Amino acid sequence: MVGAHDMHWVAVGVAVLLLVTAALIGAVAVAKQKRAQRYSTGAVVRTGGFPRRAAPVLAVLGWVVLLAGLAAAVNPVAGDTVAGTAIPAAPGLVQAGVPTSTSTKPAAPDPLSLLKVGDCVEVPMEQATGPSGPTWKAGSPEPSDCATVDANYRVVQTGPEACTDNLYKLESSRHDRAGKLIYHLCMAFDWRVGVCYDTEHMDEPSKVDCGTRGSHIVQATAVLENTTDGNSCPRDGQGAVWVVWDKRHLTVCFRGGDDPGR
Repeated sequence: MVGAHDMHWVAVGVAVLLLVTAALIGAVAVAKQKRAQRYSTGAVVRTGGFPRRAAPVLAVLGWVVLLAGLAAAVNPVAGDTVAGTAIPAAPGLVQAGVPTSTSTKPAAPDPLSLLKVGDCVEVPMEQATGPSGPTWKAGSPEPSDCATVDANYRVVQTGPEACTDNLYKLESSRHDRAGKLIYHLCMAFDWRVGVCYDTEHMDEPSKVDCGTRGSHIVQATAVLENTTDGNSCPRDGQGAVWVVWDKRHLTVCFRGGDDPGR
């Protein structure tokens, strides 16, 4: 059974057959005429008759059928029928829009910009020699866990304002290329009760494990803010020792046997 999609190829076949037939009829008629003229003696020779006249008719008909078949093959089929149900033609393709920009994820915030008052940081300290003695050059701060010995400073103030807290010792800030402030940190040394420190350089002590041996290893027993009076320090069998920072209004107490900074 010939489907609807194959009808145009049948028409093309019929057209080719008509054209071939017309060509054969025309060729036979021409051959007969030439043969008759070769043997004629001046008499009028008539050849072909109906077959000769049919050749151009068949040729024209063949060309018409051929063009119709080819047109049907080239043009898209508007619809089709399957089991009696009409299927509409597929819609034309719609040209997609050309993207004008790329989607980028926002940059992750600087971790230091997320720090709050009380959070700890690690600040690498490099010792140098100045005209009046040893000095310290602070490196870039990094967020750190307050329970680790690396967390040597803690945040006492944040925001664009100048550092005003009495305890602050270091400050660090950063701006973007447009000059907008990313973070501004005011930091104080992280004294904590029960933590041990190496106080060989009392102006810049460092946290150590309490099992560390050394003549400058001390353990803090109290941290008294907003006072310069060490009489409130807890005492043990050897009394109490404390260090006072007048400018920072800070007193740090140690065990009675400790001699911080000696």
